[in-house]
Amino acid sequence: MIQTLIPAPAMADARSPGRLGVFSNTTLTARSILLFLAALLCTIPGFFGLHWLALMLVWDALVLLLVLFDLSSLPPPHALRITRAFIDSPVLGRETRIELAVEHATSSVLQVHLADDLHPALAQLPPSGSLTVFPRDPARLLFTVTPNRRGDFPLGAVWLRWPGRMRLVERRALAQPEQKIRVYPAMDRSDDDTALYLLRIRQIELQRRRLRLTGTGREFDHLRDYRAGDEMRNISWPATARRAKVVTREFTTERSQQVWIVLDAGRLSGTVFELRRNASATSRSSPAPTFRDAASDESFLLSLTQLDQACGAGLALAQTVMQAGDKAGLMVYGRAIQQQLLPAAGAPALRMMIDSLSMARVEGSEADHLRAAARLGQLQRRRSLVLWITEMADSARRPDVADAAVDLARRHLVLLVVLNHPEIRATAAREPRTAVQMFESAAAQEVIERRHEILAGLRSKGVLVVETTPGALRTDAINEYLEVKARGLL
Repeated sequence: MIQTLIPAPAMADARSPGRLGVFSNTTLTARSILLFLAALLCTIPGFFGLHWLALMLVWDALVLLLVLFDLSSLPPPHALRITRAFIDSPVLGRETRIELAVEHATSSVLQVHLADDLHPALAQLPPSGSLTVFPRDPARLLFTVTPNRRGDFPLGAVWLRWPGRMRLVERRALAQPEQKIRVYPAMDRSDDDTALYLLRIRQIELQRRRLRLTGTGREFDHLRDYRAGDEMRNISWPATARRAKVVTREFTTERSQQVWIVLDAGRLSGTVFELRRNASATSRSSPAPTFRDAASDESFLLSLTQLDQACGAGLALAQTVMQAGDKAGLMVYGRAIQQQLLPAAGAPALRMMIDSLSMARVEGSEADHLRAAARLGQLQRRRSLVLWITEMADSARRPDVADAAVDLARRHLVLLVVLNHPEIRATAAREPRTAVQMFESAAAQEVIERRHEILAGLRSKGVLVVETTPGALRTDAINEYLEVKARGLL
């Protein structure tokens, strides 16, 4: 699905960057300036004879004529057309190829220098390059960028410059292809992981078929002869008319469950984690980035927020949920509800999920967990699985997210995925050597003990809790969902 989200190509004719037309887009090259300055050599013997000064004027006039002739050979800006096309869909943290095509209908062979003024979310510096453009034959320049932010971004102009045949003058122009692209969350699930998840889904489905119960639920299973005590609403009248005897429908428990993916976009979700490039990260077939660990000394590719990683995990989880035959819903919240999608399945639902996750934004204040739980309770009356990815704030009182999870657990099965930071555990386990390190270690141990106490209380009230790190978030969330299905907890 993610490979089909490639922006449409955009094209535009070049135009003059200023209001003065040819006078604002044409400049002298270093070669013509040096030729003009060469005439100054005649000023030295000019002290001894005025004919040297006349020679200097003749030289300057000759160079000026050559400049004007070279200027007349330059095609106007509107003769050039620029096309910007994306080869890959722009995905957060993944290399994206972009192609610039230049064509013109004049009889000249142009040496065109280009610079693409992309949004800083794609490239910090404008990618540039040179092309030799033949008449009526598009020349193409391919470069690679790595998006560092999700969302919608407008792209800037493409700047061009090309010299004349004698390289004495140079013309500048810009083309403004109207193009707005959306950077999607990373769907960093390898082919091997997908095959493994699909195999486990099939095993779970076979197990459920062996254990399924007939006579309950409202999912149609098969037809049978009427028996005394069957409900009238279960009689199949079309089948009764065909067979000339009363036929009733047998139902089974619904195998399609509804799964809500809830993402916390509050202040804590803005925590930044650094990613580093490895062999798998540079491959298009296995684009999963690797998170930094304490022993790593490799260079980093980019930094992502905790919400970026949660969006990527949510997208991978939604795809797994739909492959398992369930319906996936989405809620992203901060102080208010940012994104909301009712449970659905299929390619259109997955596309809407991708678009919604692309627009999720970190908020600067604490998230309102109680409001999100109340809203979810209004939207979802039927018992469902609520997979909630969040982080607990370190405070003296009980976090609101714990109260919200307990409230939802009265009707739904709540799986709380709590993110923790390995550096806190490392600080708590470190042997202190100074007084400052001793206080840091004691504070870290207190944070860990308070969190364990809160999570133990949640488990005792029926909330499933998983502690994970940002690097293992996607894998742990999918595995816990599949474990819930295998155990038939819904």
